[in-house]
Amino acid sequence: MPETLSLRQAELHNNGSTAVESLREMCYTNRVSDESGAIEKRGKPVLDWLQEQKRKYLHGWDRRPTIILLGSSVLLTVHRFGSRRKFFHTYLAKYFVNYPLRKIFPYYYWFWTSAITLILLPALVVKFGVRDQIRDYGFRLTHGKLGWGFVLGGWILMSPLMLLALQLFPAFQHKYPLSKVAATSWQVFILYQISYGIYMLSWEFFFRGFMLFGLEKPFGNYSILIQTIPFALMHYSKPFVEATGSIAGGILLGIVALETRSFIYGAVIHWLVALTMDVLAIMWRSG
Repeated sequence: MPETLSLRQAELHNNGSTAVESLREMCYTNRVSDESGAIEKRGKPVLDWLQEQKRKYLHGWDRRPTIILLGSSVLLTVHRFGSRRKFFHTYLAKYFVNYPLRKIFPYYYWFWTSAITLILLPALVVKFGVRDQIRDYGFRLTHGKLGWGFVLGGWILMSPLMLLALQLFPAFQHKYPLSKVAATSWQVFILYQISYGIYMLSWEFFFRGFMLFGLEKPFGNYSILIQTIPFALMHYSKPFVEATGSIAGGILLGIVALETRSFIYGAVIHWLVALTMDVLAIMWRSG
């Protein structure tokens, strides 16, 4: 009898232990479940917010303007830091210390590398990013009567204005040519102006080719104003009158580019005006 009682007590003890363990396991499971649910509830608003921002800001973006606008920001940054005289002075000038006229080399570097950052790289973006024909971005000479008429008329109009600017604003007399070494001989001056022409061609393609024609379809005539913004900002180091005038100049050159479907006429007038200013400034200082 006592043995039966002991077995019965042991059985009850085991059953009680099992029940306690089951209860503990159930409590633990419920606690973990509650904690997971709380974490999920706390995380759900964040995920919902992210999904909402994705739908709000990333849905429906057009390929062309997205690539052109982002590409313009990246390329102008690369140009600003990689194709400037400061880069040459920092990393390359030490290799040219023994060359005559070495002070003009930073300008050659600036002008010629601009053909890479403002023509070659944007052209690659057009070809492989936007997947357009490069000739549709102003590499053509159509509407020649209007285009060359603008070049001739613009140069005739600007010449007396440049003389007036030299007389009224001494900053122009000291600013041009950008490299004073260019005035040492006609041979140096001609090579300098050819290089300057390459720079003007690069400059015009980027703003009145790559940006203007790349943004024309989605933004229409507003593309003229869009490209004028960075164009004007890039004149920050110029004399104040020239910097403010670049706003009107950017708009006018944009209109001509759209009318002629070419940025080349703008590049020619831009270069002619720069060449004339250099010649007048040299004559002014020497006379």
